[in-house]
Amino acid sequence: MKFVELKKDLQKEIRPAYLISGNDRFLCYSALEQIKQALNISLAELNYVIMDGATVSLQDIVESASVFPFVDQYRAIQINNFSIKNKAKEDKLLNYLKNPMRECVLIFFSIDQSDALKPYLSLICSVDCDKLGADVLAQTLKVKFEKNGAKISKEAIETLILFCNNDMARISGESDKLISFADGKEISVDMVKKLVVEDKEYQVFELAEFIAKNDKFKALDLAETLSNDKKGGFSILTPLYNNYRRVLYVAINKDKTDSELASLLGVKEYAVKMVKSQAKVFSPRSLKKIVDMLYDADRNIKMGKIKEDIAMYQVILNILKIRR
Repeated sequence: MKFVELKKDLQKEIRPAYLISGNDRFLCYSALEQIKQALNISLAELNYVIMDGATVSLQDIVESASVFPFVDQYRAIQINNFSIKNKAKEDKLLNYLKNPMRECVLIFFSIDQSDALKPYLSLICSVDCDKLGADVLAQTLKVKFEKNGAKISKEAIETLILFCNNDMARISGESDKLISFADGKEISVDMVKKLVVEDKEYQVFELAEFIAKNDKFKALDLAETLSNDKKGGFSILTPLYNNYRRVLYVAINKDKTDSELASLLGVKEYAVKMVKSQAKVFSPRSLKKIVDMLYDADRNIKMGKIKEDIAMYQVILNILKIRR
């Protein structure tokens, strides 16, 4: 199930085993806290056990999960980063999960899901804590700002999400800052831009947007700022290369929907929408030329043929010429 479905699901029933994983750590820890609250364990020292998934044995997990809770309704076993593979003929953990003790809940907390869990996935309730989509985040933020008596425009919310690259940990902290700073005033796009530090991926996208708009001055100015902040042009060229690869893929697959493109590229739908405007001003042939140019620049830097900052400026100027 998705993270956003967990709260309602916990109200309906407590599952015997959960797997918490995903690329948003804030959501992973939030899911863990939601499960803990639902279990309502008062004697944590007796009824909440934390195990190291790299060293614990399958037998240890099963034995601990077979102990009845004391006083509380539930006993919980949290296994962090499970990576032990069964080496015995009989898989005791698999047998247990087929007939679990309802008074005990196993929580596999594995942000980067391990292959060791594959034999058990059909018997575990997986909680997907990947980054939330822009629409879900926008609705969540709208509710949060309203609860705190703060007004914020739709455009400001969208900008906040983009600047934080859909990362809930950053969004949560930055939204708290905005609410505090606003002091009853409506939070505008300009306020977000002044107070929120842009995520690197968004900054590079912004650079590509300036290039697409043929704004040479802003493109070079931002490139210089990013180069100084990231200590070198090399750190700009790699994400810029990834950006134009996406743009090229979108340009040559116009028959596919945003959802299909997002799935094929392994990104969120908002990222596809962001690059579509760039795809409109370059032909697929031009985009292929840009991608090859960035690849060559990367190779020449690594071979010592050109300094990274010089290569960065050359590439940007050449892309601007192609744009024309």
